[in-house]
Amino acid sequence: MKVYLIPTEYITNIYPDIEKFVDRLVPTTHGRFDKIDILNDILLNKESLWTIVDEDNDNNIIGIIITQISTYPRTKMLSIQYAAGDQLNEWMEESLVTLENWAVDNECTSMEITGRRGWVRKLKLHNWEEEFVIVKKDNLKKDNLKIVSSEKKNGKEKRRKQPASTGRVKDLSIKTA
Repeated sequence: MKVYLIPTEYITNIYPDIEKFVDRLVPTTHGRFDKIDILNDILLNKESLWTIVDEDNDNNIIGIIITQISTYPRTKMLSIQYAAGDQLNEWMEESLVTLENWAVDNECTSMEITGRRGWVRKLKLHNWEEEFVIVKKDNLKKDNLKIVSSEKKNGKEKRRKQPASTGRVKDLSIKTA
C-alpha cells in the first residue's frame, strides 16, 4: 500500500475512482457537508486529498484521506478531516507516518482528527490521545426569556436581612418573535 498526495489538477481525473469513498464520508458529516462541498474544498486547495493505492492489485485506490492545515493563534496542526476506505488496518500505520512527515515539512507541531469514537481506540495504538468531546444539540427553538430585575432605585439598594439570597426574580418575559 502506498499513500499519495494528489495535486489539485488531477482531482477531476481520479474523481470517478474515489467517488464511492466520498459517498461514505457524507453521512459522517451529519448534514454539515455534501459531496459537492467536500470536492469544492479540495479543488479550492482548502483541503488536500490523499489516496491509498494497492500496488499489488492493479494500483486500485482502496482509500482516501482528506486533510487540512489548521493555523491556530498558538500552534499549527495537520487536521485529518475525513478518512474512508477498505482494508484500513493494512494502510493506517503507513498513512499516519506519511501524514506526520508531511505535517513536519509544513511546520505543524501536532496532528488532530475529529471523528467517531472508534477512532480513539484505533489511534491510541499509534500514540494518539483523546483531547476533548464535541457535544451537539439539534432542533433548536426560541423560548420565553426570563429577565432578572433589580430592586435598586436611584442607584441605591435597600438592604434586607434575608437568607443567602442574591435578589428577587421577576418574570418580565415577553413573547419573542
